[in-house]
Amino acid sequence: MATRLLLDERITADGRHAKTYATFEEGRFLVHDDDRPAGMLSLVALERVMQKYGLPLDEEIDRARAGGEALDLGEGRWLRRFRYHAIVDTEGRDYLVWEVPNEPPKAVIATHATAALRYLARPVSSEI
Repeated sequence: MATRLLLDERITADGRHAKTYATFEEGRFLVHDDDRPAGMLSLVALERVMQKYGLPLDEEIDRARAGGEALDLGEGRWLRRFRYHAIVDTEGRDYLVWEVPNEPPKAVIATHATAALRYLARPVSSEI
């Protein structure tokens, strides 16, 4: 079980390597980049992103054997990240998986879900 979950890695426009992480502290879901302060999201917002973009995880994929880390969000909810190499892909992809009790897990390509979470968690400027 992780206390900080790597959501995504990317190369920025200026060529830097950037990472986005999530933490869950005192009931708050925080999304932060290496170089940016954390933005807070409700678990409802996280769930909506994962429900909107997620598809049921193939039952043949054994999440425990796929490796990766998981963030415990309480009450049986988990956000898991793992790399999976589908037979149709030339290389493996990173996925985020949303797990809640009594529902099938939903999987989203990590870059897609992270982009939405970063957007929702960004600080809103008071200057418009």
